Amino acid sequence: MSRIYLLIVFVFSCAFYSNAQADIQFKEMGHDFGKVQAGKDTLWYNFVVTNTGNEPLLIQDIKTSCDCTLAQWPKTPIMPGRTAIVRGGFKIENKSGTFEKSLYIITNTSPATTILYLRGEIISGESTQ
Repeated sequence: MSRIYLLIVFVFSCAFYSNAQADIQFKEMGHDFGKVQAGKDTLWYNFVVTNTGNEPLLIQDIKTSCDCTLAQWPKTPIMPGRTAIVRGGFKIENKSGTFEKSLYIITNTSPATTILYLRGEIISGESTQ
């Protein structure tokens, strides 16, 4: 009888554990800067992230598609139902033409990786029309 009781407790605890997890949701999965004037700036965009799960969300790391792409993120857990900002940046110095760069968000969710995009076109000259 005690083995059956232990088995039932184990099954229910596994079911509870599998339902307890963080879940990540971004308001937007990408941003288009449009046409931007060439210069020495870094273009930044703030992605709004929400933890829609029932456990704290941990952004463990963010990998970028190249050295010219930057990322800033909260190093503390994002509690369930709360929002935070992930900043994506692109260094435009000595660049021209169209670009599309990726940020690979690595978290304690399933799946563990979410991809965000930054795109636009760097133009030289006086007009951005």
